[in-house]
Amino acid sequence: MTPTLFKALTVVALSLLAAVNGTDPAGVNAPLPSAAFSVNAANPAANSPVEFLGSPQGANFWYWDFGDGGVSNSPNPVHSYAIPGEYPVTLTVTGPGGSATSSRILSVTAGDTLRLMSSHPFDITLTAQDPRTGTTGQGQVISQSDIYGIFSIPAITGNAANPEVIVKMVDATGIGQSYWVFYGALTDLTYTLSVREVATGTTKSYNDARIGSTVCGKFDTSGFGSSSVVAEPAGWSGAVPSQARAGEDTLRLISAHPFDISLSATDPRTGATGQGQVIAQNDIFGIFSIPAITGNAGNPEVIIKMVDASGIGQNYWVFYAALTDLNYTLAVKEAATGNTKNFNDAKVGTTVCGKFDTSGFVFTPTPTVPGSTTPIPTPTPTRTSPAGVIRIVNVGLGGATSFTDVVSGNSTTTIHVGDTVQWKFASAIDYHSTTSGTCTNDGNPYGSGYPNCNADGNWDSGQLTSPATFSKTFSTPGTHRYYCSVHGYMMTGTVQINP
Repeated sequence: MTPTLFKALTVVALSLLAAVNGTDPAGVNAPLPSAAFSVNAANPAANSPVEFLGSPQGANFWYWDFGDGGVSNSPNPVHSYAIPGEYPVTLTVTGPGGSATSSRILSVTAGDTLRLMSSHPFDITLTAQDPRTGTTGQGQVISQSDIYGIFSIPAITGNAANPEVIVKMVDATGIGQSYWVFYGALTDLTYTLSVREVATGTTKSYNDARIGSTVCGKFDTSGFGSSSVVAEPAGWSGAVPSQARAGEDTLRLISAHPFDISLSATDPRTGATGQGQVIAQNDIFGIFSIPAITGNAGNPEVIIKMVDASGIGQNYWVFYAALTDLNYTLAVKEAATGNTKNFNDAKVGTTVCGKFDTSGFVFTPTPTVPGSTTPIPTPTPTRTSPAGVIRIVNVGLGGATSFTDVVSGNSTTTIHVGDTVQWKFASAIDYHSTTSGTCTNDGNPYGSGYPNCNADGNWDSGQLTSPATFSKTFSTPGTHRYYCSVHGYMMTGTVQINP
C-alpha cells in the first residue's frame, strides 16, 4: 500500500469514526481555516517593506502570492514592491479543516510618496537641501503605518535607510476638528514637506522648523477640512502598526555594539505617567508610543536614531525628535559597559524640538549654541571608506558544518552598506546552502524539509558544492541571519550591515 493511499484511507476512517462517536480525533471535521489578513499600510510606497499579517485561526500552512511574481510560505511575511501600481495580493491557507483563500488589491505609490490615512488619503512628499553644499534631493519613504511615515534623503546622505524626517497625521474629526499634521526631524538639512489631500487636491507646505540652529518639530492643528471622505477599499480588514511589538519597553539599536533605550513620560497637564512602548525599529532607529498616557499603542510619539561614527574617527551619536508635547526622559545604556546617558524632552518655550548628541558615548560636555543648552546640530556622517568591499565566507571548510568569515574567523560577518558578501563553497562532496532566515533547535538536526528553519526570502543560493560561489550586495543597514538548508540549526551565520 502506498503512503498516499494509506493517508487517504486513514482520513476516511477517522471521518467515519467521528461521525459514529461524535468525536474528531484528528481534526478531520475541524472548521475551515481563516484566510483573513491585514497589512501595516494600505498604501505602501515602492521599495518600502510591507508587513503582511495572516490569521492563525485553523491554519498550519500559508501561501502568499504578492501579485508581482513574489511568493512566501511565512504566516507573517515582509515584502516590497519595486514599482508603483495596483497589485492583487492572494493568501491561501490550509489546515485540518481544509483550505481557504482571500484576495485584495494593494495600491503601491511611488517611492518618494508617503500615503497616510487610507480612509481619507493624503499624499506627502519631501524635498531637501544641504545648506553647506547646496546639494538637493527628494525624500524616500523607508517606514510607515497608516498614520505616520519616515523619509530618508539618500541623494544627500548616501544612505537610503537613514531616517531624517518623520510625519504623523491625526484624524480629529471625532472631536469636531479636522486632519492634523505633526512632523519632526533628525537632521539639520533644510526641507519642505508637501501634504496633499487626495480627495480635493488641497495642498499645504511645511518648512523645516528651527529656533536659531536648533532643529524643532511643528504641529498644525488648523488641519484640512473634514468633508469629501473617501471610503476604505472594500475587503481591507484594516492596517496594523508597522513592526508592532506589544509590551516591549526596551529598544535595542546598533546590534554590533548594542545600546538599550527606554523612555518614561509624564503628561504635564494631568500628572499621568507611562513607559514608552516600541512600535517600530531597525538596527539604527526606533519609535516609541506611550499608550499608558495616550491610550494608543500605535501612535508614534518619540523617534530616536543612533549612528556609528567610528568610520570618521568619532564615537556613537544620539539623535532624537518628538511628535508630542509630553515631558519625557530617554535612557540610553551602552550594553557592554552599562554606561548610561539620559536625555530629556527638548523644548524652546512651547515649541517641541529635537536634539543631537555628537559628544559620543563618553561623559563629556556636548558643544552647545552660545547662551543655550541645546547641542549644535551636526550632520549625519556618511561613510568615508570606499564602498564595494567583498567579504569572503567559507562554507563547509575542511568538512566542517560551519560558515567561516575570513576576517572575524567565526560565523559573523560585519560589513557596511554597499559591501558584498561572497560565500565560497569549500567541499566538493557535501552539499550546503546559504539561505536567509532563522532556525530553532527543536530536536530535528537537519533543516531541509523540517519546520525548525524558516526562510525569509532575502536570498537563497540553493544547495551547492565546490567550486561554486554565491554573492549578495547589501544596500541597507540591519542584521540578517541565515542557515544551511541541508544542516538547519547545526549550521547558521549572521551578516551585520552598518551604515
